[in-house]
Parts: sequence; C-alpha cells; structure tokens
Amino acid sequence: MHEGLAANFHAVRHRCIHLLLLLMPFAASSQDMAMDSTTALGFSRALSIPMNAVRMYDRAMEAWTWTFGKEPGATLKRHDRDQGVIEGTARIPFRSSMLTGREETMGILQYRITIHVRAGECRTVVSEVVHTGNRSTARGGIHLGTLTRGQMPAGRVGGLGRGNVVRLHGEMKTTATERINTVIQAFESRMRAYAEP
Repeated sequence: MHEGLAANFHAVRHRCIHLLLLLMPFAASSQDMAMDSTTALGFSRALSIPMNAVRMYDRAMEAWTWTFGKEPGATLKRHDRDQGVIEGTARIPFRSSMLTGREETMGILQYRITIHVRAGECRTVVSEVVHTGNRSTARGGIHLGTLTRGQMPAGRVGGLGRGNVVRLHGEMKTTATERINTVIQAFESRMRAYAEP
C-alpha cells in the first residue's frame, strides 16, 4: 500500500515539475513584456566601415550636417573628436489625426542623438523621445512626455481618457519611428558613401 502511494506521489510530482518547466518560458516572456512596457522608446544602430577613428569622426560630423543637422530644431550639443562622441537634439512636428485633443496635443517630439565612433565602427543611438503639446491653447496643452515601448507614456496624462491616450501614444510612436529611422538610414548611407574608394 505504501509502495502504491509512493509511486503515485512520484508520478504526480514528475507531472508537476514537467508542467512548471513548460510554463516557465511563458512566465519569462510575460515578465519581459511587462518590463518592456515602461522602457523608454529608443533606437540603436551600429555600422561597420573600414576607417580609422579620426577619419570616421570627421565623416560622421559631415554626415550629421546633411542628415540630423537638417532636421527641425537640430542643435549640436557636444562634439569631441578625442572621445569619438557627437551629441545633439532635434525634433519632429506632430499633429494628431484624432479629433479629441488635437489642438492641445499638437506640438513637437524632441529626441536626443548620440553618435559614438571608433576605428571600424559608428554607432547611432536615439533616445529621450519626449512629446510637448501646444501651450498656447486655452487648456494650456496636453503633454504625453516620454514615449515608451508599451501602450502608455511614462508619466500621467491629464485631460484625456485612457483609450485616447493609448491611441495618441501609438500615433506618436509611429510618427517618431518612421522619421527617426529615415534619418538614421540617410546618415548611414552618407557614411557608406564616404567609405567607397
């Protein structure tokens, strides 16, 4: 009798362990998604080019001038040849297609650009994508603040219901992603062109 109970216990325990092992990837995936939902929206691309660090930096400065430097409100904040770093900001004009809060949310999506160069590699990082609404409206504007990878922005948004905030945030992410990727691609195309013999 004891042997039968022991056998049943081992069989049940084996099934429970097997079930836990099957569920672990789903739990980890859900946790990653939950963590990812509050992560700030950002972009990072690396480009390999056969150039020494000094030449890479000089070409990156030229490429900046003709790409990120042409964007609205572009400002070069730091350029350090010894460290191989170029930093600046730019913005994207934004106007929602939504009827609710369109005038109040009309404004800009500002972002930070950091370019790291070293021998053979140029890395472009775009971060801190922040929405500022139209301050000149009667309500003073509606600002979504820092955009995230999830459905909602990082901070609380007053003046709009959750459904409208989710839709507006999605619209802003699409606008930012399309424009920023276009400028990064233009920057990389220039860098590749400089490397051609």
